[in-house]
Parts: sequence; C-alpha cells; structure tokens
Amino acid sequence: MPGSETYEQKMYMLLNTDHYRSGQYRIEDMGEDMSLIEQSIWGWRKPRFLLDHRSQCAYEFMSAYYELLTVTDEDIDWDSLQDQPDNAIARAAAHNAMYPTLLRCYHDGVAEVEWQINPDGKYWMDDDGFGMTNDREIALFGAIDRTGRVVRKFTYHPSSNFLLM
Repeated sequence: MPGSETYEQKMYMLLNTDHYRSGQYRIEDMGEDMSLIEQSIWGWRKPRFLLDHRSQCAYEFMSAYYELLTVTDEDIDWDSLQDQPDNAIARAAAHNAMYPTLLRCYHDGVAEVEWQINPDGKYWMDDDGFGMTNDREIALFGAIDRTGRVVRKFTYHPSSNFLLM
C-alpha cells in the first residue's frame, strides 16, 4: 500500500537520489548487496549510512557530529580499556568517532568495524612533518549486522592489526 513505507525504506529511497551520489558523498560497495555511503566532513570521509539493497532499507550508522548511532554502552568491552588514557575512554563512552572509523566488507551478514578512539601522533602532523605528537593509536574492533546493530562487542587489542574475521 503506497505511503506505508517504514522510515528505513523512505531513507533508502532518499539516499538513492542523485544528491547522495556525488559531491560530499561517496558510495562504497560492501559486498552481499550492501553499500556504505561515506560523507566528507571537514575533509575526512566518514561512514554515515548503510544501504541494504535486499530489504531496500537504509540505516544511519554515524551522525554528522561523529556519534556512532548504533553503538550502545553495552556494546563496548570496558574491561579491555582498563589502563587506557581517560580521554580515549571518554570518547568511547560518548560513542565519538571523530578519528578514523573503518568498515570492512560484509561476510555472512557481518562487517568488521575498526573504531579509532585515539590516533597515533602522525594524525596531527602537517604536510611539512611538523606537529607530530607522542600519542599512541587506540582502536576498538567490533562487528555489525546489516542494520548496523553491534553483533560483536567493541574490544581494544594492543595489536592494531587484529582482525576478527
């Protein structure tokens, strides 16, 4: 029945318009009939929306203010963050993703997410090599389903090369 679409279906239709196919937006194929719409915010590509082409639904993964919208406090392994800097823990508590956040391709309905809550010192370095700090990269690794819901808690692993899948 026309007009009875869900919010997710209406958002899917909107995100498939020309406006979201150019300019500050970029669509990435994530496999398994999933796409990711990245938005350029202050010059950085951010994973904003998930498009499920099978169900023709869309889900907002991150707000324009860097907040991970599908992550709850229960989705974070807080024990793995013991002994980490307070500012990094505060960013995790705020679900803040201002630093690089990467989604990997879907496999069996699940995509791994790398959520950096503290960048390494090179993040602050300018083109001339100045401004580098002694910061240590702290990344949390988790996994989401096709709707962006967390299916594997975000956990800190000392090795930034850790892969869940």
